[in-house]
Amino acid sequence: MATVSRFSKVESFVKAALARDDHKELRLLVTGKTGEGKSTLVNGILGKHVAVEGAGTERCTTEVAEHKAMLHGVPVTVYDSPGLQDSTENEDKYLADMKKKCQNLSLVLYCTKMTNNRLKEEDKRAIVKLTAEFGQNFWKYAVLVLTFANTENVTRRDERDKDTGPEPDFDDTESWNVLKKERFEGRVKIWKDSFHKFFIDEVGVRKDIVERILVVPVGDSRKSFDNQEPYRLSDRDDWFNEFWKACSLRVREINLFWEINKHRFISSQATQDDALTDLVSEMIAMAAENEEFFKMIEESPVQDSTLQLSDGHEVDETYSQKLRENIKKADREKWVKEQEEINKREKGKIESEAEAIRRERARVQQLETDITNRRIALDQEYKRKLLEESYRRTHQTSGGGGGGGGGGGGGGCVIL
Repeated sequence: MATVSRFSKVESFVKAALARDDHKELRLLVTGKTGEGKSTLVNGILGKHVAVEGAGTERCTTEVAEHKAMLHGVPVTVYDSPGLQDSTENEDKYLADMKKKCQNLSLVLYCTKMTNNRLKEEDKRAIVKLTAEFGQNFWKYAVLVLTFANTENVTRRDERDKDTGPEPDFDDTESWNVLKKERFEGRVKIWKDSFHKFFIDEVGVRKDIVERILVVPVGDSRKSFDNQEPYRLSDRDDWFNEFWKACSLRVREINLFWEINKHRFISSQATQDDALTDLVSEMIAMAAENEEFFKMIEESPVQDSTLQLSDGHEVDETYSQKLRENIKKADREKWVKEQEEINKREKGKIESEAEAIRRERARVQQLETDITNRRIALDQEYKRKLLEESYRRTHQTSGGGGGGGGGGGGGGCVIL
């Protein structure tokens, strides 16, 4: 009886939310560290190639890119943010640009590769940075997205998998499909548990916020030779449907998500009401996997407002001790980094001035050397000319005396 009452209550709320008409646009922020498939997700959401994909290109993105599309009559704006932890030391500029451009956000999609197997240090630093910059309220609007889930190899057992017995024969397709589904779901759960543990234990975000963050695997949206069913994952036929349903559980604009996706749920044999009931049932089933999330749906199912990144946050008693420590640490690190930048600029200025002085001294020294060499050259030229003049005069005098003697001799001959 309690279950039926619970279902009815949530069903009534979801149907009421679907009937709302006070929000006319979806505004999504896609963020995460560099090279984690953010642009691929943006293109998948909008259904067209608007963002350049690839880790190398993401590093060239230094500003938040705004992409707009009309999806089944619903205006959607997706903000593709620069990759965090990209080793360029421009992270503060990226965050400032996010704060400036990203207002009235419906949802935040934090991306990391499912094929990473675990939360890497760069991810951890990026999450701490976002929390320190925007506060833990940021994560009330978040879905953690496991990208490249279609490339997760579940045919090969690893340390994450619980099955330890012999694997099915290669020609036993049905058993392999069951095993792949179990492995995939187990690995998603490991991701979810590790995410939540990190947020609570290391970042210090409140437990009631963390336990309501959904973790959703996604794949590609374009067919390729090696991936001819891009929307199929090991545990689901269409990751895009599941992704949209998970997103709708996190936001106020459930009605907009329904408008975008209702064509996927309404078959030729079903009415819109039947499809709506099925959708509500699926959403409740998804929420029921987490008791805390079910409580949230009963008490406060979706956000009452949109996320404003420009709103400053204050460290107060509502923050956990760990989060206050992290924010203070981030503030100290920011101050140290700023001082390092100042010192670097001052050092560069001093080195530049010293180099200018060195060059000026070298120029003066070279000028003095040139003057000295010119003086020596002139002195040598003057002495050479004196010697030439002396030699010329000496030989001119000697030539004139000889000529006179010869003339006298000639006269003597005539007299005789």
